[in-house]
Amino acid sequence: MNQMNLFDIMPEDSGLQQTKQLQVVKAQFIEASSFTWQELFEGYDELYAITFSSGIHFMQGLLEKFEYAEVIFGCEDIVDNNVAAIMAVEAKMVELITKNKSANLMAGLMKEDKLKLYVSRDLKSHEKVFVLKAKGGRVRVITGSANMSASAFCGYQRENVTFFEEQEAFDWYYERFMDFREKCADNVNQQVVERMVEGEDNLLRENPEEIPIFQTVKSKKIVVIEKPEDETDYEVVADVTGFRDELKTMLPKPQKNGMTLLTAEALHVFKRKYSEHRQVKEIKDKKLPKLHVDYESGTMNFNGKVCNLKPDPDKIKSDINCLKNYLSSLTMFYGDVEQSQKDYFGFMNWYFASLFMPCLRYVAVMNNYDVTPFPVIGIIYGDSNGGKSTFVRLLSKMMCEIKVPLNSSSDFTASNIEDLKRGCEGLPINIDDLSKAQYSAHFEKVIKDDEWGIRDHFINYPSIAITTNKVPSLTADISKRAIACHINTKIDKEIGVKNSKMVNESMRHATNSLYCEYVRRMLEVVAKMVEMMKYSDNEYFPDIFEASSTVLVNIFNEYGAEAVPEYIRILTYADYFGNKAVGRNAIQKIIIAWQNEADQFVIDKKKNKLTYSYPDGGRTYELKYIFDELPPVLNAQLVSRSIVMELDKAQEFFDVEFRKRGWFR
Repeated sequence: MNQMNLFDIMPEDSGLQQTKQLQVVKAQFIEASSFTWQELFEGYDELYAITFSSGIHFMQGLLEKFEYAEVIFGCEDIVDNNVAAIMAVEAKMVELITKNKSANLMAGLMKEDKLKLYVSRDLKSHEKVFVLKAKGGRVRVITGSANMSASAFCGYQRENVTFFEEQEAFDWYYERFMDFREKCADNVNQQVVERMVEGEDNLLRENPEEIPIFQTVKSKKIVVIEKPEDETDYEVVADVTGFRDELKTMLPKPQKNGMTLLTAEALHVFKRKYSEHRQVKEIKDKKLPKLHVDYESGTMNFNGKVCNLKPDPDKIKSDINCLKNYLSSLTMFYGDVEQSQKDYFGFMNWYFASLFMPCLRYVAVMNNYDVTPFPVIGIIYGDSNGGKSTFVRLLSKMMCEIKVPLNSSSDFTASNIEDLKRGCEGLPINIDDLSKAQYSAHFEKVIKDDEWGIRDHFINYPSIAITTNKVPSLTADISKRAIACHINTKIDKEIGVKNSKMVNESMRHATNSLYCEYVRRMLEVVAKMVEMMKYSDNEYFPDIFEASSTVLVNIFNEYGAEAVPEYIRILTYADYFGNKAVGRNAIQKIIIAWQNEADQFVIDKKKNKLTYSYPDGGRTYELKYIFDELPPVLNAQLVSRSIVMELDKAQEFFDVEFRKRGWFR
């Protein structure tokens, strides 16, 4: 996902004249010919390869052609040469290798001693080379820019592919491979691969002594990690930094000369410390929900349990009925019920899609998009007894199938939210009944930090869902970052008690089947969106709200036994962040004021001004709430107890013809 600069900008004093000599192969051009990948690799018995990315399906087809193979997987995206980073990256690479179902073939070949896998410890090697040998002595070396993937070898993208068939070339590249394997790579244990393929996804994070570099220390007794010779900053792959930071404090520190010595004794001490750390962490983590989506394998799990992304159709129908029953219960409420049903569906659309927001924000930054179209804050506000907290509980259960307790107002601090976001995954952090004072004290640091997660390359951190009765309006700097739903309904306490049984029944029967079906479809949608953001022109706008609501509408149409309610509809970015959407509360208040207290308005057509003055004795802070939600196009000014706006823009925005009224009207 990283985006590289086209040119390396180096300062004049960067030591350009002191670079080390390069190993350069002097070649002679004979001709350029066309080959299929099968023709390139056919007729050889042994393969020795270095690759930095791979397509597992392609790798399966390639390895089947050889009686014996050794493959070193490298990683181009890394942050530094410390032991913790190496361990974290090696663990991540093994996880990626074993995710795909085709990894079963590799596990089998390794068990038969026909395949050996290694992961690179040399964090800056960019070699891609395939050394081939046949029993009869025929040899070939394939090198260039191509990795071991279908994209590279099936003609889907331009590559520089060169091959040699001289014995001298084979000897040089084979020796280079063996030197790399000996000095810079660590063997992946066959039993580890087999166990991870069979479903032990967290094996290396729970047992770091099984990480390949540990195996090298066990066999060699000592491994030296040298200090980097330059100060270049390398970016770390997504999902690695957290594990790296977790390991860092327990591993040997570099010596004064910058080298780090890994000995069997040092790793024995680390193993004991990590075991103690893990016990404490497990106790803490049991309380923290983790809804993890793996974009590589197209899977999702909740607290380590794999979610079935091909759920039972009857359970999907049942979940749809639970949701419809809850929203139908709003007819017992007072106020604008139809609008509240629409608002609740709008919030649900964001809540479900929030799982994908961190990944999309990361891709956006890497490809020069703004992050605000992918909000990670959602707010439901309005009067009490509007069903807000109950609805959030229902959505939470529909995502993970268990009841997750809501967080209290006191959790809404920068430090608490930071801890929760680092400990939880996927499922939104639900802050219930946020107080006005708590919101005012902490919203700046919590909501306005647009870079959170992106700096650490996190792509699975949780969004924040807030319910509150005490925040009657949102200022422009917040409304552009958070989706907000203002609920204008409430229920009588007596009716609420009678209604609670039906609501509790909906909650009890809700599963995550609807959500699993939604995620399965959305993974394809998000993958296409990512590709469009990376490769399309500047006209493309990634509307996650339209994509998500379209998926939901399709599911409701396919699995809903009855006609789909009108509030289940396709929504767009404008429905959340358009001027009328953000200013809906202000529009209602101005229209009501115009209908009931027209004398508070002054209309000046010559100056194109509309002035609304708050009534004497009224609470002037409510005027500020209206002002906060007005769009910039009105050029509104707050003057004492009045709001002054441009008349023509106000008439268009409020959809009202403001005109002076005679006494008889």
